[in-house]
Amino acid sequence: MSYIDTSIIVAALDPQDPRLKKARALLEEEENKIISEIVLAELASIIARREEITASMANKLGTTREEAVVAILLYILHRFKLRYKTTEGTARLPLLGRVQKPIATAIELAPRARLRTLDLLHIAYAKLIKDEGEPIQRIITADSNFEKTREMLKEEIGIDLHVIT
Repeated sequence: MSYIDTSIIVAALDPQDPRLKKARALLEEEENKIISEIVLAELASIIARREEITASMANKLGTTREEAVVAILLYILHRFKLRYKTTEGTARLPLLGRVQKPIATAIELAPRARLRTLDLLHIAYAKLIKDEGEPIQRIITADSNFEKTREMLKEEIGIDLHVIT
């Protein structure tokens, strides 16, 4: 099973992206794919900023733009056979107290991963989803920033990294 980073989905949908064919082929050929809530939020943000697309879809569906964003998200999930998994609960961090699990995990991984916030959250989600029983074997991304975490991902979390270029 593979955890799919938002960058792969964006690359697969953007006709201007030079990685379009690789990203699309990977999403179509990969069997078991899982995403997290952070992917949904990132995609919603990207879609919502494309006002011409959301307005057109809202008009076609007879819905609001907000509902059109959700409809597009559902289309993407269906198109690439993506399954999303939520994580629930909190964890206790020394001195901070109770924090939502993805945030707590990201804080714990931050000193070793040294990634931007959203990339760090993807790793945290992948780890949590794996810890909750999903057999995640690799993270697939189009973001080369993940490269610096390759060894840490393998040694600490038991997840391989696949970066398309």
